[in-house]
Amino acid sequence: MEHVIKRLLDRGTKGLIFDMDGTLVHNMHFHRQAWYAFLERHGIDVVDEDFDRKNAGTIVEIVPRFFEGLTDHAEIMRLGMEKEALYREIYRPHVHPLPGLRNFLEAARNGGLKLALATAADQGNIDFTLEELGIVSHFDAITGSEEVSKGKPDPEVFLVSARKLGLSPSECIVFEDSHVGIQAGLAAGMDVIGMATTHTRAELKERPLLAILDDYDSIRDIDLKKPS
Repeated sequence: MEHVIKRLLDRGTKGLIFDMDGTLVHNMHFHRQAWYAFLERHGIDVVDEDFDRKNAGTIVEIVPRFFEGLTDHAEIMRLGMEKEALYREIYRPHVHPLPGLRNFLEAARNGGLKLALATAADQGNIDFTLEELGIVSHFDAITGSEEVSKGKPDPEVFLVSARKLGLSPSECIVFEDSHVGIQAGLAAGMDVIGMATTHTRAELKERPLLAILDDYDSIRDIDLKKPS
């Protein structure tokens, strides 16, 4: 991994900002499973196309899209936490990092890069995921849904993360799996590396990405030179 870190440093990169779901772990299908079970529990039928259209942003943004007319914040939060608790119950036996993640994070920190987590997840899911993976200490900054007013594709979460690291957007690279997350990273003025977990490589090639990875082991084989 050391040669990869050198390439990053040589191109002027000082910080790496990671999305969580679909980027540290391959878990988006478990979130979908939890959403469908949660909505069925509440008597709400949803087709895949409608679900994909509504399922973007923070939990506070998503819940009212499924519960038409719901505006009470406390009830939105209660429903959101119910869904997330169901997700953790379903996913807990299956939590594992993407291949090569721990080695890459350790190499990046040892090489002097700053690391941040920038996710639409709430603090409960952040704590759950990082503790299960045993990587909490790897991150210099963590930003979740409670600290932003708008979820992705708005760039706020990435800009907040860069400020926490004390870096400019141009000094950061974002790791993302979703189209809205990639859009947010680019809107923040950062280069983005796409993780081919939620979307295929072919789908990700439609975006102006620095690189596309299947996992963190494959980062050994990519060219990370600054585009001219």
